Amino acid sequence: MVAHRPVWRAVAAAGVALVVAAAAGLGYWLGAATRDLDTTYLEALETRERALKADVNALTRELADARLAQNVDAEAARSLRDTISEMQERIGGLREEVTFYKSLMAPSSIERGLQIAEFDLGAGERDGTFVYHLLLTQAEERRSWVSGRARVAVEGLRTEEDGTVVEASLPLSDLTSLEEYPLRFRFRYFQDFEGLLTLPDGFRPRAVVVTVAPSGGAEPAERRFDWILQTG
Repeated sequence: MVAHRPVWRAVAAAGVALVVAAAAGLGYWLGAATRDLDTTYLEALETRERALKADVNALTRELADARLAQNVDAEAARSLRDTISEMQERIGGLREEVTFYKSLMAPSSIERGLQIAEFDLGAGERDGTFVYHLLLTQAEERRSWVSGRARVAVEGLRTEEDGTVVEASLPLSDLTSLEEYPLRFRFRYFQDFEGLLTLPDGFRPRAVVVTVAPSGGAEPAERRFDWILQTG
């Protein structure tokens, strides 16, 4: 039985590589949409989604046939199940992204105008560091370019040298290296910002406040996000 393990590992690796390549290709298309988004783009997006589903279905059948043809051990079978599970999880994530970008083309069911859509946080590689992702969107029947500036502040409690605890609000420019701040945005459909921020010692974050000020005198918008780290 052990002699069959390299075959199974090769097939499993091919499955993961297939999904990673598909995700990278889809990511390229999604990245291009930050400049513009139209029906041609959506058609290409849907084509890639269909192709990904077909590839995964074909690979799943291939793996199932191989399992019937060989007397594999429990470890190889478990590796197969893990690979398929990982593929399905990745596909689920891609489908969520496709659904989101399609919603930008049909905004009748969502709030109109410039929106602070998301602010996500994840743990960095070192203690006290965090990966952030800010997403701005615009939902209108006829979209013109929207531009302006965005500010991000982390609210929390800071311990002073004498041991007292005070409330504090730290701007993003104090927590990371930026070429320009406030953040400048200009888009028709959406634009995102991401980077790595570092909190000072003795600071306990509680929330993030994002404020956007559109050019041309339009009303600024503000949204508060609880400090919650994404997992997985």
